[in-house]
Amino acid sequence: MVAVFFKTYGCQANVADSAGINTFLQGLGCVSVDAEHKADLIIINTCAIREKAEQKLYSYLGQILPLKQARTYLKVGIIGCVASYRKKEMLKRFDHVSFVSGARDDRGTFLTYLTDVVTQLHTAKQLFIDEGKVEKASKGQDRDIKKVIARKNLRLPKEGDGKTAAMGGMCGGDTSGTDDIITSPQTKAPSVKRSFVNITTGCNNYCTYCIVPFTRGREESFPLEDIVMRVEHDVQAGAKDITLVGQNVNSYRCPKTDAGFAKLLEAVALIPGEFWVRYISPHPKDMTNDVLEAMAKYKDKLCGWCHFPLQAGSSRVLDLMERTYTKEEYLNQIDQIRRILPHATITTDIIVGFPGETHEEYLETREVMEKVKFDLIYSFIYSPRKYTKAFKMGDPVPSDEKSERLSGLQKRHKEICLERNSAYIGKKMRVLVEKRATSGRLLARSEGNHRIFFEGDDNLIGTFTQVAITSAGPADLRGEHDPS
Repeated sequence: MVAVFFKTYGCQANVADSAGINTFLQGLGCVSVDAEHKADLIIINTCAIREKAEQKLYSYLGQILPLKQARTYLKVGIIGCVASYRKKEMLKRFDHVSFVSGARDDRGTFLTYLTDVVTQLHTAKQLFIDEGKVEKASKGQDRDIKKVIARKNLRLPKEGDGKTAAMGGMCGGDTSGTDDIITSPQTKAPSVKRSFVNITTGCNNYCTYCIVPFTRGREESFPLEDIVMRVEHDVQAGAKDITLVGQNVNSYRCPKTDAGFAKLLEAVALIPGEFWVRYISPHPKDMTNDVLEAMAKYKDKLCGWCHFPLQAGSSRVLDLMERTYTKEEYLNQIDQIRRILPHATITTDIIVGFPGETHEEYLETREVMEKVKFDLIYSFIYSPRKYTKAFKMGDPVPSDEKSERLSGLQKRHKEICLERNSAYIGKKMRVLVEKRATSGRLLARSEGNHRIFFEGDDNLIGTFTQVAITSAGPADLRGEHDPS
């Protein structure tokens, strides 16, 4: 049995990709483990949105080098965005990397190669092949995925070919994911079962700061029936929280029926079972009222949460970013969300210090924040990324000024968060209980993506229940279990 460990950087799209590949590997008889030292195969899913995430990758590769030195049969593979444009560099720089597969590489070819890797590892463990021979097989030609496929005339297994499980193949974004998420489905502590399903891959927007179109390619939507089938499968397997993922979900268009995103949401909402559905991320230019109306109609399933990336509050800066909407148009969209979904929370992304952003334009962003009163903001300092249009603009805003802008924005936003969260005190909220937190309390999440802590038994984990809110902080809520 081959043990696999996933290290996933980036947004929920990468989490979905890792989960899909993991399902494929489980179909080959592999088992997931929760630590690198237990693994025979380590797969690192990379993010290129910001330089920080890329640097974390290089640091991590250094950390696992001793594992490879101790067990030379260990395979280390790199996939995702960074692998798309630094493949040759990583193969040359890191001898302990066994293979690299970019986000734009053919998924079928990669899964076929991965099947061969699993076969090699299985043979090494079962027949005790000399480790030196196994290590030799992982170098040279065997590090080139296409050459291995051609030389060995490999074919993807007919059963468990992973086309649905690994659907979409690596779509990423500058959305609200964390920089470092470790996905290891088998853990000892009980937790709610989640599902991340890619509905599109790639992007056609070419925002000037974003590297995704260069690492992921042009936008492609997956068939509605395949997405529904994947969600049905995950719900039957116990998933309670489903997230539909894409760089620009609301430009979704089924390639078979031409159905739009609203129709997809409706189809998913009609699947039997008790579960919540979220999506991330929409683009303001493509947000239409039929999407919001579907959310209102099926609010028992479609969460009242809208992550609505602003990026900047200045129309001039938005134009430089090629976001294709103005500040006024964005605020009009916010008004529509508030009108159709008055119960919904609204979160956003903001970049400060974009090339040429003046202090006055930064203050415009602060002004939009004051008008909207976002429930949560994911804010970042502009990070120059090679190959993007913005990279050619230079980085003229001094680093200390960018840091001051970010600090000021975040300080004020904490105050806004506390104000908004305090409004829930004395009210009851329906929550999905996720796990037991390190504090000993249960951690739950509302449909609006609030984190709620309360005392309770482990048998509540993975269930929907009611919590009466007793206190609030800028980052979370606290309450008492009140199922009545």
